[in-house]
Amino acid sequence: MLRPAGLSVAEEATYLALVRQGAATPAQLTVRTGLTPAQVRRAVLTLRRRGFVHHTPAPDERVVPVPPELAVEQQVRRREEELEGVRAAARRLAEEARSRATNRRTEELIEIVSGRAAVAQAFDRLQHTARQQMRVLVAPPYAVPKAVNRQQLERQAAGVTYRAVYDVDALTDAAFLESVVVHVQEGEHARLAHGLPTKLAVADRELALLPLAWTRAAHDAALLVHPCGLLDALIALFETVWNQATPLSVGDSAGLTAAATVSAADRHLLSLLVAGLTDEAVGARLGVSRRTVVRRVQHLMELTNSRSRMQLGWQARERGWL
Repeated sequence: MLRPAGLSVAEEATYLALVRQGAATPAQLTVRTGLTPAQVRRAVLTLRRRGFVHHTPAPDERVVPVPPELAVEQQVRRREEELEGVRAAARRLAEEARSRATNRRTEELIEIVSGRAAVAQAFDRLQHTARQQMRVLVAPPYAVPKAVNRQQLERQAAGVTYRAVYDVDALTDAAFLESVVVHVQEGEHARLAHGLPTKLAVADRELALLPLAWTRAAHDAALLVHPCGLLDALIALFETVWNQATPLSVGDSAGLTAAATVSAADRHLLSLLVAGLTDEAVGARLGVSRRTVVRRVQHLMELTNSRSRMQLGWQARERGWL
């Protein structure tokens, strides 16, 4: 019952006997607990030192229990103070480690992680490392099961921003799509892209994880990259992909699926524009007004995060719409 408070079996038995049957002499406690006199003496000394009991004055010296709510509260406060001390020490060590980051030897900048379980643990480590944001490029094959990332939801609740770019192929899996919906609904900033160059996860500017080989066995080995030029390059790669990807701000799977493709009519419109037809000519071919053509083009530009029609044409070819 009180073992989590740091009491031994003998100390707990002694304290419970006092609480349940009242103050007692050491001799009476040996009878109540079935412990030896030496065990009772040691238990009483420890209980007194920890604030669970006190003694009445001689000559009628008796051991008196401190009310449980007071005794336990003292232990809780003491344990909280100890943990806060540990937390402060950890912060100091982290600052020291960061100050040493620029002096790392080459072999300390990159770790090789082998085995599916080790790769999954490395991803967990990455999420624990993040204090401000996680950057993630998501594409099959998966290093972890296709399920909701509970740790991500906890980190988001703690204020960590998640930015993820999903490969279109990832959303063809129904189970994975459901997990993406949950992540987006809980605050993840998500975008969609075609043909991601690699899988990648980056915690702030502190640590990155990427597959050692971009194959079906990508989950079997990975690299952990500490602050260095390579980490800067990986962050730049993510930002480039992010800027070219399509935003996903919907809250359901139907919306996500819709974002992954366009209608046959829009494909036809794009093909006419790429062929060099004017808006008026496109409208005439489609049987719609010029204003409708402009509105649909604007929608496609927003869908692909394009800043110009030239970029829209490039995005359309990259996504296989043409």
